[in-house]
Amino acid sequence: MRKAVHFILTGGTIEKAYDPSAEKPEFLYESILPAYFADIIKTQSAVSFETLCQIDSADMTDDVRAKIVAAVERATAKHIVIVHGTSTMADTLDYMDEHLNASDKTVVLTGAMIPLKEFAMSDGGFNLGYALAAAQMSAPGIYLAMNASLFLPSTVTKDVKIGRFVDL
Repeated sequence: MRKAVHFILTGGTIEKAYDPSAEKPEFLYESILPAYFADIIKTQSAVSFETLCQIDSADMTDDVRAKIVAAVERATAKHIVIVHGTSTMADTLDYMDEHLNASDKTVVLTGAMIPLKEFAMSDGGFNLGYALAAAQMSAPGIYLAMNASLFLPSTVTKDVKIGRFVDL
């Protein structure tokens, strides 16, 4: 059974595009994810999108995390995917585990190591699809979905040497 999924967008590498003048990926556009879901994924699930911010997760603060928690708590959807940068994704997962009062919702954080736009080898599309499925199929709770793995709070870290999330 397909369930409605609400996406809360906070930026991160997945939302960046290559800026030739800066010679690196930057936030150059509004979120590309609504169009990506409509044009590429073409899911039969009802999806909605809410942009909270467009920041690199290195700039993520507890004030922004509190806004994410508030957005999850006010969302009418019971299945939520939070698109987040990978640098502090595990920190946000743990923050939400401590502060979120939404025991009836399934919340999945995901993102990408490589920008989705203009990068053929991005992991972003796979991670988005995996997170969408995880949000619909998992029991209520808070999860991190990356690299075909689903992690619980306080069990995961980003291993920058191998470019993957791993168990603690």
